[in-house]
Amino acid sequence: MQKTVTKLLLTLLLLSTTLFAEAILKLDTHGHTGLIGDIIVTKSGDIISASDDKTIRVWSSRTGREKRKILGQIGAGNEGKIYAIALSEDERYLAVGGFMAKGGCVDDNKVGNIRIYNYQTGKLLKVLKSHADVVNDLSFKDNYLISGSGDTTAKIWDIDKGFRLIDTIRFHSKPVYGVKIIKNRGRYFAVTAGYDNRIALYDMAQKRVIKSDKLNYKLQYLAINNKLKHIAVCGHSKEIKIYDYSLHLLKTIYSNTVPTGLAYSPNGKYLIAGSNSYYNYELVNIYKTTNYALYSSFKKNTNATMAVGFLQRGSTTLAVSGGGNSNEIYIWDFWKNRTKVLQKIVGVGESVWSVGIKGDSVAWGNVFDAKGDYHKKQSSFQKSINLKTFKIQNSPLNIHSFNRISTISSNYSLSHSKGGEYGKNDAVLNIEKNGNIVAKIVKNSYDGYRNNCYGWYQKDGKRYIISGGANGHLKIYNIEGREVASLIGHTGEIFSIAVDGDRLVSGSSDQTIKIWDLSKLKDTVIYNEKYIQFIMKKSGASKDSVLAVAKKIHNNLIYKTQKLYPTLNIFISKNNEYVAWTKEGFFTASKGGAKYIGYHINQGANKEARFVSVDKLYDTFYRPDLIQKALNGEDLSKYAKNINIEKLLQSGLAPEVAIKTHQKISKKRDINLNLEVCTIDNGGYNNLTLYLNGMAVDVMGGERGLKLKHRSRVRKECFTFDKLISLQNGKNIIGFKATNRAGNIESNLDEITINYKGRSRGKPNLYILSIGVDKYRDGDLWLKYSKADATAFTSAIEKAGKPLFKHIYAYKLLDRDVTKAKILKMFKKIGAKTTRADVFIFYMAGHGITDVKTGAYFYLPYDFRYKNENSVRKEGVSQNDFKLALSKIQAMKSLTILDTCNSGSFSEAMASRGILQKTAINKLTRATGRATIVASSKDQVALEGYKGHGVFTYTLIEALRGKGYGADNKITIKELASYIEDVLPDRTYEKWGYEQIPQSNISGNDFPIGVK
Repeated sequence: MQKTVTKLLLTLLLLSTTLFAEAILKLDTHGHTGLIGDIIVTKSGDIISASDDKTIRVWSSRTGREKRKILGQIGAGNEGKIYAIALSEDERYLAVGGFMAKGGCVDDNKVGNIRIYNYQTGKLLKVLKSHADVVNDLSFKDNYLISGSGDTTAKIWDIDKGFRLIDTIRFHSKPVYGVKIIKNRGRYFAVTAGYDNRIALYDMAQKRVIKSDKLNYKLQYLAINNKLKHIAVCGHSKEIKIYDYSLHLLKTIYSNTVPTGLAYSPNGKYLIAGSNSYYNYELVNIYKTTNYALYSSFKKNTNATMAVGFLQRGSTTLAVSGGGNSNEIYIWDFWKNRTKVLQKIVGVGESVWSVGIKGDSVAWGNVFDAKGDYHKKQSSFQKSINLKTFKIQNSPLNIHSFNRISTISSNYSLSHSKGGEYGKNDAVLNIEKNGNIVAKIVKNSYDGYRNNCYGWYQKDGKRYIISGGANGHLKIYNIEGREVASLIGHTGEIFSIAVDGDRLVSGSSDQTIKIWDLSKLKDTVIYNEKYIQFIMKKSGASKDSVLAVAKKIHNNLIYKTQKLYPTLNIFISKNNEYVAWTKEGFFTASKGGAKYIGYHINQGANKEARFVSVDKLYDTFYRPDLIQKALNGEDLSKYAKNINIEKLLQSGLAPEVAIKTHQKISKKRDINLNLEVCTIDNGGYNNLTLYLNGMAVDVMGGERGLKLKHRSRVRKECFTFDKLISLQNGKNIIGFKATNRAGNIESNLDEITINYKGRSRGKPNLYILSIGVDKYRDGDLWLKYSKADATAFTSAIEKAGKPLFKHIYAYKLLDRDVTKAKILKMFKKIGAKTTRADVFIFYMAGHGITDVKTGAYFYLPYDFRYKNENSVRKEGVSQNDFKLALSKIQAMKSLTILDTCNSGSFSEAMASRGILQKTAINKLTRATGRATIVASSKDQVALEGYKGHGVFTYTLIEALRGKGYGADNKITIKELASYIEDVLPDRTYEKWGYEQIPQSNISGNDFPIGVK
């Protein structure tokens, strides 16, 4: 009866980990973040790799760059892990197997499904359903596909008959891990190897095993040499067996490592074997098939390397190996045993081996250099990051400056020992009091296998144990060893944890650092009566018996365990690009960091999945202000309730765009670009935008905005059109991007570079547009200094810039002339006069609002009437309005200055010291590509003023009149921004007791705007 109870409890435990989401937020480091299980080299030399991270990636072996992904349905836990891939000989079909469903009594019959993709397009064509357990290996031969499974069978499928199942081999008694089909003397045979220690030769015509051999260890990998008619097999032993096609043993190769992932070279001259031996620096071995003597050893993959192959480049045979600490793929020359790396394919992330924390500073290390017992003597730190500013420090760090986690708490201590169902050396965590073991925590497959890192945490006078294991399991236990909470978020091995107060930080092989708020921990025992009654009914056991067994196996369902999620997830690349995100999807990032996370979009088990990086959803989810709120303990659900990623995606994905013009040099200033737009499903297109050196220079509308369209004959969803663009002297990086019809998802950015050398016309012209509103139509919004500031700023910049510019043209819109329509009309007027060589400065004063809900900036025009918050979004001058207006300006040197007053309930930016405003300014600058300086003041400050002006504009004018100049007696836009940032906070604090924090984002090249 106890066995029945245990089985039921374990089944339900696995069931509890299966979650479903149509869109899953995932890390994408542009490399694999999980174990690489299989590699294929195509005829063209591309490399296809499959991984436990649930992705298949196609790489260029020449450049090392990812060309595309091939994706399918995934879920929580193991669902979607890929164990095997195979490419048909004509490279038409890609077969994919692994853990293809939820499992744990949910769709168990679908776990062994095999996905058949069109390799060239990535479309999922068919799903083969027959296996009752995971698929471990796949192989094509002529018109056949063979699959090997954990259900102990191998199955043969006929390609020409629509992948119809034609045979099932039921020879093995344990999981089948290796399968191949060979052709010998015109007849087809299947070769299978399994965990029952047997290799078998199966006659496909006679439908029977004609020969087999049994070894004294589990067999896992097979390779076929069609030239020599050899079969290589290896498994859980330090040897490789070589058979002929009749399964006669020819040779035994002895190895210092446990060989894995066998492959023969296309010319049949070499055999390569990876290794499952951790930290053995002769991981990949190559043998010459003339006598199977060791020919070369490769030492760069510094951890388990299970995916190996060969690349034929002309007459040269190169080796390919995938594995190591960073899941890297190496392409290397092994001629005459002189190994030379030709290409390294790896993502931008690294495993996090150590973490430490002190206040708002988090330290970490990406190097495993622990001396002695790494459970207690952790690896060193190489970098740290400040959670307020996200500034990264690279210099060597004093490990004693940061808190780790202690294994000793007064008279209590922790130690580990061997045990668990897999006999791991740290599966058992011993809780000791005064040196005596008083309780144990035993890890098994369902809760992390081992205790990689562990220590004490105290809350409200109680002691707790925190332990990190494999497969993302991070748990909190009480001193009796009962699980109190499960910290959900990691997907890999957890190597390090650290505690400071109620803040926990963790580092993992999944290449992320996670911040947890332990103040939310609750130590309450709540029984799940529903599940207890279910187990009692099924097993016939008493409630006391069920509870006793549940306690023994640490069941999460019988004892309702609290689930805690990260306050913040952080990924930092090798070159210090970063992205930090919350479970709601809100993020902050360095300039290039947002591309490293995105949504894996499931479209059902019978259709390929898609991936959208969050930088394509920037306007919705970029919220540095909310990141700080989360770190301060605020619940973000009120901000997230109106943002549903599935609903957002229902509006359709953005199109794929391309610039079809290929010229690299132009003798003409104005050229026609040929542009292509390919819509995806029903997403449509909108906001077709051309960029020149990062600056938006042309914005075109949606379907009704383009008159000339040429539909593609090859792809009906594609069309091309021509667009005229003016180049600037020198290098022109031209970009093209669009959005979907709804305007909420961005496309890819395609770029080309064209060099143009035109005649220099001497000094450029300066164009100034100054806008200011005092007397709004709504009397409650009246201001005092906006008009005067606009006029004074114009005069100051005219005077300062006179020596630099050939002509200065100043335009103003004041009070009742400041409407949306008149603003856009004025931009069009000025844009028609400007050239690429000119300079444009845009100054605007009045009421500006940063929307707390969306983080978007709006300027209130003269005729704005407040009814509700939606009237701001409807009538205010928005980011898109600014983008459209500024795109009319030809000048490539441009500065936007916004001196605006926050009003009423929207002044939350002041409370958050400008972080909300920074969110808005970064969004605005990204959209327009133009340098921007912004400062928002409180109503009181705006009305009182400072020496007859708004304090921000007064400081601007002061800088232009001499105080902001450099040693060369010139003032550049960066020097102007620097002066404002230095002076304004102190000035406002002295006068009003608060710091007005200006925000600047100086995009592009710095340039002078004034001379003394």
